[in-house]
Amino acid sequence: MRILIYWEQGSWGGVDNHLLELLSTWPDAEDEFVLIYNRGNQGFERIRPELEMLHNVRSIEVSSCSHNELVRRMKGIPGYSILRYAIQFLKPITFMFMVWRLTRLFSKLGKFDLCLADNGAYPAAWGCLSALLAAKRAGIRSRVLLIHHTATRPVPFMGWFEHIVDYMVGSTASAVVCVSYATRQSLLDLRMLNDNMLRLRVIHNGVSVPLIVNSASERAFDLRKATDTADEFLVGIVGRVQAYKGHEDVIFAMSRLKENQLCQLKLVVIGAGKDEELERLQRLADRFAIADRVCFLGYVPGNPTDLIAQLDLLVVATRSFEGFGLTLAEAMHVGTPVLATRVGGIPEFVDESTGMLINPGSPEEISVALNNFLVNSDMWHQRAGRAQERIKGMGNRMVNEYHRLFI
Repeated sequence: MRILIYWEQGSWGGVDNHLLELLSTWPDAEDEFVLIYNRGNQGFERIRPELEMLHNVRSIEVSSCSHNELVRRMKGIPGYSILRYAIQFLKPITFMFMVWRLTRLFSKLGKFDLCLADNGAYPAAWGCLSALLAAKRAGIRSRVLLIHHTATRPVPFMGWFEHIVDYMVGSTASAVVCVSYATRQSLLDLRMLNDNMLRLRVIHNGVSVPLIVNSASERAFDLRKATDTADEFLVGIVGRVQAYKGHEDVIFAMSRLKENQLCQLKLVVIGAGKDEELERLQRLADRFAIADRVCFLGYVPGNPTDLIAQLDLLVVATRSFEGFGLTLAEAMHVGTPVLATRVGGIPEFVDESTGMLINPGSPEEISVALNNFLVNSDMWHQRAGRAQERIKGMGNRMVNEYHRLFI
C-alpha cells in the first residue's frame, strides 16, 4: 500500500508526536509513506532525525500558501492586526489555489492508495482541507482527515464559505478520525458536519514505542541538575507555554501553599512560548516570592518521555480543551503520577483510579491536590501503577485501528 500524508502546521506539539508514533510502529513494513510537510513546520524539524531512520518514509517539503500559512508569515509586519482580518476575504481564493497546486503535486508523485490529511484543530490548517479535495481530483481512492483538537465556529462574514467547505469535506472524506469523543462532539456541535454526511471515527492516541528510561549518568538532559533540585519533589508542566494551558493557575496554586509545603516542591516548566507570556509568568512568580521554586527551561530537545520519567508529578492544567493530552499518556506509560483538569478528551482515559482530576481554572483545587500529593505520595504512585497497566497496549491498538481503517 502506498500512503500519502499531507501535514501542515507552524509550531510543534502533540501532532508530531502522534505522527512519529504512527509511522514508527506501523505493522506492515512493505507499505510506503510519502510525507508532504509545509516549510516552517517546527514539528517536522523536531522529529526529522527519527523520520530519517524509517526506510519506508520519504519526506517532501512544500511552500504552502494556505490561509493559515499566509497569516503566520505576516506576523511582525506593520499593520498585521488589520491585514489579518482583511486576508479573511481572500480565503476562498487561497483555498482553491492550494487545491490546484496540490492536485498537480499529488498527480506528479504517482499512484497512491490513500491520502491522510493530518490536521490539528478544525478547520485550522486550511492546506489539509485543500489536500482532501486535491486527493480526490488526483484519483486517490481513499481520503482520511485526522483531527487532533477541537472544532471552532465559522469566522464572521465568512461563514457562508466555511459551510461550503464543511459540505465539501463531508462529501470528499472517506472518513474523519478524531482522537477523542470530545473532539468528535465539537465537530457535531460547531460545524456543518454530521453522521449522515460521513464516517466519524474515534481512535484514541497511544504510546507504545519501547521506552528506555536512562540512568542519571546516561541522560542527555538531567532535569534535577538543570533545575538545581535536590530532595524536593519535581513537579513539571510539559508543552507549549500558552495562556489556555493554565501555567498561571499552577503558579497561583504554588503561592497558596504554606512554607513547609512549598519547600518540598519545585515546579519546572518545559516548553517554548512567546516572550511576553513567559515574562508575565516570571513576574507572577516574583510577585508571590516563589521564583526560587519555579524554573522555566524553555524547549528541551530530545525524547519527551525521558524528561517526563524524571518528574515526580506531571501537571496538565489546561483551562479550555484538550483533544487528547498526549503528555498524560506518556506520563502514564513511564509510571509518573498525573494531575489534570477535567477538560476535552482527558476524562476518557484518566479517572480517579489512575490519576487526579480537578476542575479547570481553579488554583485552589490544584493547591489542595499538591498538598495531597505531599501527604499521600504512596497512593499517587499506586494510581500511577494502575495507569501504566491501562495505557499499556493503547499504542498497539491505535496503530492497528489506523491500519484496519486504511485497508
